[in-house]
Amino acid sequence: MVIKIDKESLLKSINIADSVISSKNINTILANCLFNVSKDSIEIISTDNEIAVRTRVDAQADKKISFAANGKKFSSILKELPNDELAIAVNENLSINITSKSKDVKGHYTLIGLSAEEYPEIPHFIEDNSIELDQGILREMIRKVIYAASSDSIKPVFNGVFFISDAKGNVTSVSTDSRRLALVSRTIKQDIQFGDGIIIPLKTIHEVYRLLEYSGTCLFSYNNNQCFFKISNTEIISRIVDGQFPNYRQVLPKEHMLEIEIETKKLFDSVKRTMIFTREPANKIIINISNNKIIIQSSTPELGEAEEEITVKTSKDEKIAIGINAQFLIDALKEVDSEYIKCGITGQMSPVTIMPLQDSNYISIIMPIQIKSSQTD
Repeated sequence: MVIKIDKESLLKSINIADSVISSKNINTILANCLFNVSKDSIEIISTDNEIAVRTRVDAQADKKISFAANGKKFSSILKELPNDELAIAVNENLSINITSKSKDVKGHYTLIGLSAEEYPEIPHFIEDNSIELDQGILREMIRKVIYAASSDSIKPVFNGVFFISDAKGNVTSVSTDSRRLALVSRTIKQDIQFGDGIIIPLKTIHEVYRLLEYSGTCLFSYNNNQCFFKISNTEIISRIVDGQFPNYRQVLPKEHMLEIEIETKKLFDSVKRTMIFTREPANKIIINISNNKIIIQSSTPELGEAEEEITVKTSKDEKIAIGINAQFLIDALKEVDSEYIKCGITGQMSPVTIMPLQDSNYISIIMPIQIKSSQTD
């Protein structure tokens, strides 16, 4: 059988599917993508048994066929070919012969395919009770919290993003690695019921984010142990993390001893410079606050030291010194879209709250680092 297809469209679809394949599946059928060819399209499927992707690309074929093939090798061949139509012939032995219609290339390439029989059955998107979401809003909600999630799989509940709806037409996303937390709430057009909330794995969140556009809509649904996203011609099917997400509301300070208004970019630039003189993984800087100014200090004996002063607006004249992880602070400030932020401080060892001045529904929290009394002088 022969398939006629646009090279760029096929390459994009293979890359979407292949991205979820684990390198640990080298000698199994799951190291390959499944290609279901019909007369007018190719459905490409991949899975690592935790997350699955199904995407579709337009094509012309003279008959139906299914086969598995190594997506990375397929993609590598296509990348080197001109942007033109391809003719792909698949014979009875599942040899995949690729020929470019471009006049600049005279040659053909053969990829060895595998039988589709061993490939696991992948569930389809659940249309019932699916919710239509604005892609731009979902993309923003993921971007603003994903940095605070943990990549440590020892605690799976930290290794994902938590979604919950506290009110009609409202969705909140939260992530934490126990040392920092990010939370954002947004209004959506449809009501969505998350019950006690669901945790979507970090790998799934990264794949969804990669596919989301700044405009348009996507569909979302879930059941007891799986969630489903449909974005354009691509479906993502994923398990839901089993476990109880920490009670993030307990971490949110109800009131602050001191509030500071500061220009976001000034603080970001100063922290970035002073972090040069810190040591990983703590990246400790000390922020001294007094009389409408902050002094940011860092010091490492074998590296040197740095000190910067920034004028700020404080709610009252209160002197306090806070030790904080500079990288955590930079990660939080990167996602702030407001010119100014408000920092809330309750005590030297209490959580530091960061909130854009123009967006009270986005909150970042960072746990401070203990500092010696001599370091506050």
